[in-house]
Amino acid sequence: MGKTEKTEMKDDTQKTKKSLWYRIKNFTFEPKKTVVIEDGTIRLVPIDQAPVVLKEKVAERHVPPEAVVIEKAPPEKPVIVPKEKPVIEEIKEKPVVKEKIIKKEPVVVPNKLKKGLEKTRGRFWSRLKDFLSFRKGIDESVLEELEDILIGADMGARPVQKLIEEIHGAWKEKIITETSQINNFIKGRLKEDLHQWKTDIQYANKPPTVIMVVGVNGVGKTTSIAKLASSLIKEGKKVMLAASDTFRAAAVDQLDIWCKRIGADIVKHQTGSDPAAVAYDALEASIARGMDVLIVDTAGRLHTHDNLMKELTKIKRVISKRIPDAPHEVIMVLDATTGQNAISQAKMFKEAVDVTGIFLAKLDGTAKGGIVLGMCNETKIPVKFVGLGEQADDIEKFNPDSFVDTLLEQ
Repeated sequence: MGKTEKTEMKDDTQKTKKSLWYRIKNFTFEPKKTVVIEDGTIRLVPIDQAPVVLKEKVAERHVPPEAVVIEKAPPEKPVIVPKEKPVIEEIKEKPVVKEKIIKKEPVVVPNKLKKGLEKTRGRFWSRLKDFLSFRKGIDESVLEELEDILIGADMGARPVQKLIEEIHGAWKEKIITETSQINNFIKGRLKEDLHQWKTDIQYANKPPTVIMVVGVNGVGKTTSIAKLASSLIKEGKKVMLAASDTFRAAAVDQLDIWCKRIGADIVKHQTGSDPAAVAYDALEASIARGMDVLIVDTAGRLHTHDNLMKELTKIKRVISKRIPDAPHEVIMVLDATTGQNAISQAKMFKEAVDVTGIFLAKLDGTAKGGIVLGMCNETKIPVKFVGLGEQADDIEKFNPDSFVDTLLEQ
């Protein structure tokens, strides 16, 4: 390439650059324009100066309806919802089943009776065991010594005398010939005597069964009532208590506390109220609520107080007016630690209110448990329950075989 040609190309490049820079420097934005047709003439007009009508015409002209494509959404596939099963089909009607009353068996504590009779066994059986092991043959002196041991067990003079006579007769007839046979003979005779008495509660043909509880002051009557109620509840029975001991301070409150512990109902009035009125109201409530057993507490009193004993007769009379054969049981609570004194108390109460059963309390705290063996013959009243502690479960239904076997266990 020659020098002249290079010079000319350089000049053209400078002109181009100058022209481009000039154009950039002097560039101005023009307003947007639209096409307008007037009288067959087509021209560009700024958008803000174009008449609206013209725009519509242009739109109508240049965008024919045939050219407009409207996209239709594809038809939605139908959603198949599974039919829900009716609630009636899912919930099947259950056959109506009558509620069954489940009888709860009382809690059986191993060796509870044996433990409760420890003091009596220690005093009575230890002496009898030593005597039987030391003496071999039977003679009159042996029978005399045996009589002293039995009386020391607090069986009572007449029951012991009767038992010695039977042993003497068996010895004469040579049914027994050695002292080692005496223990089993005594067991058999005591069981035979005790089995003559009905030791179960006599329930009414139609509930409620009314149990009236009596006793002197300080024998543990309120606690014994709680034990009895707890035992019946565990057998599946509905129990109500009547707080008719309205004379002793805090007696109603004490019984109320026990009721909350064991789950029994209670009817109570203010302190000093008429005991017979409380018993009557409780009887009405028991009938209305469908109770199985009503236990009526009464004020403790000495058997030598005639006026107080007549109050018991009044309560019994009021109860019998509402239910002719009530009370169905009159349970007397006796303190086992009093020994033979308890027998004289039972006889006096039997004359006033016809006691039908005995609850022998505090048997675990005495060495005079042998009182049970002669109680029935002395008072003509069967022992139905024994108390063996301070808790609600510390109660045992009196069982002649179990009691005698435990007391005379070799």
